[in-house]
Amino acid sequence: MKDGYVSENFRATEFACNHCHEVHPNGVNTKLLELLEKLRSHFNAPVAINSCYRCHVHNKNVGGATKSQHLLGTAADVVVSGVSPNEVHAWADKANPNGGVGKYNTFTHIDVRNGKARW
Repeated sequence: MKDGYVSENFRATEFACNHCHEVHPNGVNTKLLELLEKLRSHFNAPVAINSCYRCHVHNKNVGGATKSQHLLGTAADVVVSGVSPNEVHAWADKANPNGGVGKYNTFTHIDVRNGKARW
């Protein structure tokens, strides 16, 4: 694997907190990583991770939920190049039946919690 990469297409730094630049203490969540690789493969397009792990300070600063999956390193807010958030949401709804999927105007939230959540 290439230096700094945790999978074929993603670097560890892409999963780091935008505030403290740390990756979750347990490392990159493998279930989330596998789901993001499937997403990239399905659309055959680059996936940009806007936000993954958030430290408590950053989560508070951005108005994140107090029990946000981002705090656990199990969530990613993503943009797929050339693909609308609606299309990404529709794919994730089917590909991630037991996790969380949220649709926003400019990105899609995907998480691998243990339990279905949709918004």
